[in-house]
Parts: sequence; C-alpha cells; structure tokens
Amino acid sequence: MPTDTHQPTPRTPFEEKYLAEARRICLDAVPDPRYEIFLFGSRARGHCDHASDLDIGIAGPEPLPGGVSQLMNRLIESDVPWRCQVIDFALVSDEAFRRHAYEGRELWRPAN
Repeated sequence: MPTDTHQPTPRTPFEEKYLAEARRICLDAVPDPRYEIFLFGSRARGHCDHASDLDIGIAGPEPLPGGVSQLMNRLIESDVPWRCQVIDFALVSDEAFRRHAYEGRELWRPAN
C-alpha cells in the first residue's frame, strides 16, 4: 500500500509571526477555559502553500456565546495576511469532517 511521502514543511519566521498574532487574538477573544482553540487543516499539518487559509477551530461544551463573528472581525482587522476561517465545533454535525479536522490539529489552549 502506498504511503504519503510528503513531509510537513517547516514554518518560516514569517509564518510563525502571524500564527502567533492569530493565536493571541483568539486567546484574547475567547478567555473562557472551557473552550479549546486550535489550528487545523493544512497550516497545522505543514502541508500548506502561500495561498492556504488559516483554519481555526473552537470546541466547547456549547456553541460559543455570541458566535464567532466578533473573533472573525478581529482577525480581519489584524495584520494576519491569510484568509481566516473560524469553525465552532459545537455546531458541527459532520463527524467525518470533525475527525479529519482533529487529526494533526495544534492546540492553542487546552480545555480545563
């Protein structure tokens, strides 16, 4: 059976700078420790290119109060150069998508 020989690409200082900025914005916007914030998708797995978006997940015991629009606005107004997508996993019913997103995710804050 063939295996995936594509190795993750190490992050550049540019990527690290803007991922840290996105992480800071998310942690400031969602201070409730019941919610996990995580990077998922191609940027978390290291299989992205310059046009890849930034996939950010939020998982908690219930949908995020007030939704994700305030967080999205903060990310849009920031210097983060990538298109950002924020998914509230309390609202995700597609289990296959959930499993795929959780594979290789990078936790930005663990739930307590």
